[in-house]
Amino acid sequence: MKITNRTGVVSTVAILVFCFILNGCGEQNMGGPPPTPEVAVVTTQLKEVVLTTELAGRTSAYLVAEVRPQVSGIIQKRLFKEGSDVRAGEVLFQIDPALYQAALSRAEANLTALQLKA
Repeated sequence: MKITNRTGVVSTVAILVFCFILNGCGEQNMGGPPPTPEVAVVTTQLKEVVLTTELAGRTSAYLVAEVRPQVSGIIQKRLFKEGSDVRAGEVLFQIDPALYQAALSRAEANLTALQLKA
């Protein structure tokens, strides 16, 4: 009696497994084909794009030049543009010539006076 009872249970389980396998292998008709997906269409155009990046920062000069006068006087004009390159010996400022003209006239007068005495 034990054997038949066990055989019945095994037979029932085997039939159920067979039914599940047949159900899984059958046609999967789920109401027709899937709907077509909607897509967006974009036409491309060749265009020049300027890439810029703004960053905060500080700069410092690699080389620093110190400008010192060789003579004294009142500056009348600045003859260079700030930030521009300058060369050695290039005139940077125009100084008021009145002081130097007066000194030259005085020296010439002294020279003439000394020449007349001699």
